[in-house]
Amino acid sequence: TLTTTLNKTSVPVTRTQQLIYVLIEAKPSEILSKTRMSLNFGFVLDRSGSMRGEKIARLKEAVELALGKLAPDDWVSVTTFSDSAEVIAKNGPVADQRTVLSKIRRIRAGGGTQMSRGMSLGLREVYGQFSEDRVNQLLLLTDGQTYGDEAQCLKLAREAGEHKIPIQALGLGDDWNEDLLDEMGQRSGGDSDLVESADEIVPLFTQTVERSQKAVVRNAQMILRLVGGVVPRQVFQVTPLISNLGYQPIGEHDVQVQLGELDAEQGKSLLVELLLPQRRPGRYRVAQAEI
Repeated sequence: TLTTTLNKTSVPVTRTQQLIYVLIEAKPSEILSKTRMSLNFGFVLDRSGSMRGEKIARLKEAVELALGKLAPDDWVSVTTFSDSAEVIAKNGPVADQRTVLSKIRRIRAGGGTQMSRGMSLGLREVYGQFSEDRVNQLLLLTDGQTYGDEAQCLKLAREAGEHKIPIQALGLGDDWNEDLLDEMGQRSGGDSDLVESADEIVPLFTQTVERSQKAVVRNAQMILRLVGGVVPRQVFQVTPLISNLGYQPIGEHDVQVQLGELDAEQGKSLLVELLLPQRRPGRYRVAQAEI
């Protein structure tokens, strides 16, 4: 279902353009909401020296709890990184991952931070079992700056987006590169979020997995067909997470917005900024939205 709401029912007659906001809410139909898609989920975890102590302990606890929420036919892999990277659990069905918990418990913090190495190996695992019938996703957590490989991280994020694998990037504490993680999330079609303290790792990991399990539509797109003279400014996602989605022109008056996955319960809500042209008094169509 698709509903639209303007921030005002009328605008004054002026000689200049006027800004309006449109709230667009998209939610899968009742039939679609009853379906379930299996997951192809890759964890990429920072185990650098700055993760010692409470951080690494909470991280291991979070991954164990998240794995416990996965179904037997979901696929999962676990990759760790510092100044090197290692796949500690190759991608496979959860039912076959009998040793994964013991491997997670043996993770130790140490070394520097080169995030691109972990991303490269983690994405390779997800790529290897990619399926249009699954929710394919990478969950990355880091607590610090990556050194000298920011451009490679962005390149990998763009490639992930091209392969329809969104990255959910979580930054722990206050020493991580917020701009980098935001850009990685946006380029891949995913999101980024702040984890203020080690105690928040567990609930955020759990929420991310549960949200992925509710996905019933992949690679959703919105087309806005604008009346001549109406100019799009910005498109923000406001639920379930706030992010700047942007838009891509696909014609003289049409723009496309990548929505990614839609879940069965909440769907997604967007806030669209539009500039209206000067008009005489009357009733006018502004735009048509399609999902």
